[in-house]
Amino acid sequence: IVYARVTNTDTECYEFVEVILKVEQLPLISLEETYRLCVDLNGIPIPEVEGAMSPPLLETGLDPSLFDIVWEYPGGTVFGPSLVATEGGTYTVTYTEIASGCSATVSTTVTVSQPPLTYEAVLVNGAFADNDAIQATATGLGTYVYQLDNGLFIEDGLFENVSAGVHTVTIKDVNGCGSVTFEVGVIDYPRFVTPNGDGYHDRWNIIGIAAFDPTAKIYIFDRYGKLLKQLSPLTGGWAGNYDGKPLPSSDYWFLVEYNEDGVQKEFKGHFSLKR
Repeated sequence: IVYARVTNTDTECYEFVEVILKVEQLPLISLEETYRLCVDLNGIPIPEVEGAMSPPLLETGLDPSLFDIVWEYPGGTVFGPSLVATEGGTYTVTYTEIASGCSATVSTTVTVSQPPLTYEAVLVNGAFADNDAIQATATGLGTYVYQLDNGLFIEDGLFENVSAGVHTVTIKDVNGCGSVTFEVGVIDYPRFVTPNGDGYHDRWNIIGIAAFDPTAKIYIFDRYGKLLKQLSPLTGGWAGNYDGKPLPSSDYWFLVEYNEDGVQKEFKGHFSLKR
């Protein structure tokens, strides 16, 4: 209650008047600071893979018979107590109490994420490197982390000291909007072969090249340059025989002809046959 005194300056007569101020407290709307919207490669909203719901439902919890509720967002204007967000941007809701005319405004942001749009994993040092490393990259509207086989997810996508063979790379959106998984081959060669039938190192072949270049050609020679075997990377490998007969323990040479990033290359080396 506010009391106002009104005085006549000529007669000094006065009067008191009461002014009643009524405070109408509007209900508070609790919106998250940000919401996540998952979209596919064409920008169409898709369900989430993990985490919060997508497309997000923005709710005021107000009774539309008591309040006029207006949402404004990049796509236009919508009336009602709730809204399903189908595009990114700032969403502002203004709600007005019908009885009092009092109003308030609350805003939130909808952030768009998506599975990797483009992605790859390349051998940083090329084939037959001393320190095999894989660099995985991805582009898209999301923020991505990278995993090699069953290891931890990392942010930069660089995996060093990777063993030879076929590995699985997983790239996922940190906001839970999807992931991709694919294989990459790290190419190297065994330094020896022991074809004794124990199931260990019984056959020799170039490791990992089948996933890298399945059309590669592999040639094995003796120390005098005689061609003993031509291999495909898709086969089981060489068991140390020539014309069906076992060859003696010795060093043997090989030549690999393969394609790397559209460039035809070759690599030479040697390994030991042990019996």
